[in-house]
Amino acid sequence: MISKLAVAGALLISGIGLVAPLAIAAGGSDLCIATPTDAVPEDCKTPAGADTGGDTGGDAGSDSGGLPGSADAVGRAHRLVGGHGYYQLCARLAANIWGRPRSGYYSAAEQWRQMVATGKAHPNDRQFPVGALVFWATGGPYGHIAVYIGNGHIVSNDINDRFPGEGGVYDVEFGLIESRWGATYLGWAPPIY
Repeated sequence: MISKLAVAGALLISGIGLVAPLAIAAGGSDLCIATPTDAVPEDCKTPAGADTGGDTGGDAGSDSGGLPGSADAVGRAHRLVGGHGYYQLCARLAANIWGRPRSGYYSAAEQWRQMVATGKAHPNDRQFPVGALVFWATGGPYGHIAVYIGNGHIVSNDINDRFPGEGGVYDVEFGLIESRWGATYLGWAPPIY
């Protein structure tokens, strides 16, 4: 039996990966493969505590802790780095990092508004735990969301793309969204889907 990872590698090497981009998510003892527009395969495990939204007290400065399930989410985020196909799909990328097929929100801006309305948001707070969803206003109607992975870094899409529509996934410094795009940081929220 051919492993899912071997198939993914073969597709990427053959160039098909440029036509049908792959997102890799942790699942069971194997890896799960899906395109950014499809659901994560059913045999993928959901990170423990991913929808609890609890905070273990860690912060961006010390990285001494993270949200429940953040270790799995960070591992999944690292596996997605270098992938493509997430052009203007930041909410989908963040949801995929947390083991969800999609965010369930119209946009990152809508997700932020819902977090504020339900009291789950931490406006303007830059002391976020590992695994936190971090939000920005971009001057457009959709906003931007990324996932904090520790040590001052986030996993985000589009920020280092070499050409429009590339939809790359990148591990970058938190401040790059503000400095390169001129976005306004809004705050953070736990991954509630």
